[in-house]
Amino acid sequence: MAAAVVGSLTATVMPSQAAPRVASAANTPTVASTPEVVASALHNPRAVRIQSDGSILVTEAGSVPAVPCTVPGSQCLALNGSIYRIKGSTQGRVVTGLPSVQIVRADGSSVIGGAIEAEAAPGGTYRVVSGLSGTPTTRTALGSGSGALGTLSIAQGQVLGDLAAHEVAHDPDSALGNNEVFSNPWNFARDGSDFLVTDAGANDLVRVHSDGTTSTEAVFPNNVVPAAASGGAAVAPAGQAEAVPTGIVRGWDGAFYIADMSGIRTGLSRIWRYVPGGQPTVFASGLTGLIDLAVAPGGDLIALSYTGGATSSGLLPGALTRINKKTGAAATIDTGGSLNTPTGLAVSSKGDVYVTSKTQGDSGELLKFPAS
Repeated sequence: MAAAVVGSLTATVMPSQAAPRVASAANTPTVASTPEVVASALHNPRAVRIQSDGSILVTEAGSVPAVPCTVPGSQCLALNGSIYRIKGSTQGRVVTGLPSVQIVRADGSSVIGGAIEAEAAPGGTYRVVSGLSGTPTTRTALGSGSGALGTLSIAQGQVLGDLAAHEVAHDPDSALGNNEVFSNPWNFARDGSDFLVTDAGANDLVRVHSDGTTSTEAVFPNNVVPAAASGGAAVAPAGQAEAVPTGIVRGWDGAFYIADMSGIRTGLSRIWRYVPGGQPTVFASGLTGLIDLAVAPGGDLIALSYTGGATSSGLLPGALTRINKKTGAAATIDTGGSLNTPTGLAVSSKGDVYVTSKTQGDSGELLKFPAS
């Protein structure tokens, strides 16, 4: 389904259709199964990035507005998103006041949208990609201060590329039969002087050029929901689930690797390999709810699952998986069941794995699984 924010994707997960391929013992991860808490009391944390100076940035989508939304289907703007920085023993918010949105679901529950991923930029500034859950009309209706939503921009500054406007102008996934114009930018990666941005709502990869224009780089095909599973995605053709691309990272071979969620249906998530100028190809499959990717020392991919699946009592914990850089074979990383709705992932040059957890609310955490 076209995700507003990750929390809105927690629809019923279908029974497993495929198990991840098992890697050889040589590819077994060597990180501790018990994490350390690096930072806590984070406000709906999303992505985590390690900077060239060794500092760590966590993007916080924000909190419920002072006057919360209550009407199902409504959205309310706040300006309480942040960028949180950790450098050695020093940590705290280096940017505040980013646009944040409370989105009320049909059942009256709500999720927070806003800033998703950030990185340091020249002059002490930060680049930020922000989700939207809609179109530029949605953004305008939220009022003053909402302009960065649905864009890649400089924090509290220049818009570098408007992903929401791109979706309205082109709606690339309409060719797949998806019947909703909807944008929700998620993660980004640099490609020369340009940036490649995944749009989880639009099911595409958009190139943001250095002059601020945008172009469709790739469209990710819908996944097939097995006949035994009922309840296909509401806005895709019957029996199909929208791809919902999320994490993107440049791999050891120079290609870009992109994760998709496929509606958090168990076993249907894929990792795509993409070389600019070509077409994405499936590199690994049989995974569930993929939300981010990182590259480990040696070149293997580490994949983060928002959840390992669902039971009648709710979502299972999130999961980490090592993906062999050459074969795509998968090996589960033991996290001791500690990941609670994780959304962001980074791996240090030493092999330490950082994950944002408890990402639905103001008690979020940044966890570290030390390399052993």
